[in-house]
Amino acid sequence: MQVNIFRKKSCVGLDIGSKNIKLVSLIPASQKKFRLKNFQILPLPDDVVQLDTLPENKLSAILSILNDVFSKNKKLAKTVAISVAGSSVVIRYVKLPIMTKEELERSISIEVEPFIPFPINEVYLSFDITGEVIEEGIRKNEVVVAAVKKEVVDTLISLLSKCDLTPAFIDVDSFVLERILNYNYELKGNIICAVNIGANITTVTIIEDGVTRVCRDLTIGMNNFLNEIQKTKQMGLSEILEYIKNDGLILSDEEKEQYLMQNKKTELSISKDLNVLLKDLITEVHKIIDFYYFQKGEQKPLSKIILSGGGCVIRNLTSYFSNEFKVETEVLDPFKNIENSDIVPQEIRPLFAISVGLALKPYIF
Repeated sequence: MQVNIFRKKSCVGLDIGSKNIKLVSLIPASQKKFRLKNFQILPLPDDVVQLDTLPENKLSAILSILNDVFSKNKKLAKTVAISVAGSSVVIRYVKLPIMTKEELERSISIEVEPFIPFPINEVYLSFDITGEVIEEGIRKNEVVVAAVKKEVVDTLISLLSKCDLTPAFIDVDSFVLERILNYNYELKGNIICAVNIGANITTVTIIEDGVTRVCRDLTIGMNNFLNEIQKTKQMGLSEILEYIKNDGLILSDEEKEQYLMQNKKTELSISKDLNVLLKDLITEVHKIIDFYYFQKGEQKPLSKIILSGGGCVIRNLTSYFSNEFKVETEVLDPFKNIENSDIVPQEIRPLFAISVGLALKPYIF
C-alpha cells in the first residue's frame, strides 16, 4: 500500500446510497495517518427510498440535500470522490497479450469487448495490470477491467455539477472496500470475504493478500428484508427496524426459550422471518466463495468475513455468519485508524465504509 500525503489535495468521500448519503472529509495527520475533519449521514426522504421510486424523483431529492449541506458547510472541499455499484457495473479479470500500459490503453476496447455484456460504445472502461501469468506456456498480462454504463456516470456528473461539485475520482464499491480494509487490517497472507449490506445492494468482495480477486453486487439489501417482513406484519417499517436492531436474529436455544417464557412472540416471529430471508443472501455469498476457489484451484480457507453497511444493525448478524460459514466474522470499523473519530457513534460507523474509503482515495490507491 503506497501512501503519499503530498500527492493530492483532499476531497470529500461522498457515498450516495439508496437510503442515506454518507459524507466524510479527512485531512492528513502524519505519514499514513489521517484525521477526521467532517462526517455526516443524510437520510433520503421516505418517499424516495423504495425500489419503485422514479429516478428523477430520487435525483431531485439528492440534489436538494447536497446543495443544502455544501452551502451550509463552506469549509467542505468542492471536489468529491464518488463510487458506483449494481447492475450497471461489470468487473472482469482477463488475461491479455503482454503489452505496455500505453499500448493497452489504445487497444483496451477491442481486447475486452468479448468479456463485457454491454455494447462497448455505451460504457466507460478502466483497467489495471495486476501482474503476469503463464498460460499454456505463453506470458500474459493479468488485467482487471471495470466497465460502467455511460448513462450512470454521466447522470452522476451532471448531478454534481448542479451542486457546483467536481468529481475528482469515480470508483467502484468493490475496490473502495479493498482500500478501506487494507488501511485498517493486515491482509498479507489472508483471504478476506468483505460483505457490504446496503439498502438495495450487497457488495461481496474476496480479497487475497490485499488484492480483490472476485467481486459481485447482489440485488439483495435491507429494504428487501424490511419490505418482506412488513407484508406479514401489521406494523410500519421503522417499527420493524427497531425489532431488528434490538432483537434481530435469535439464534441459541437458550435465548429462544427465554423469549418464549417472556411471551415475546413478535420478536421470535421477526427473527424467524429474518432467518428465511437471509438464506438467499447466504446462498449467494457461498456461490461467490465457491467461484473464487474454483478459479484458484486450491483450498486455503477463508481467514475472516468482515461485514459493513446498514445491514450491520441486525443484532447477532456476525454470529449468524460465523455459524453459516464456520469462520470468524466481525463488523468493519472504517474509522479504526482515523484520528478524532471518537465523535462518530458506534452504531453508525459500519455505514461509512464506502465514504471513508473514498475520502482516502487521493492518498491511497
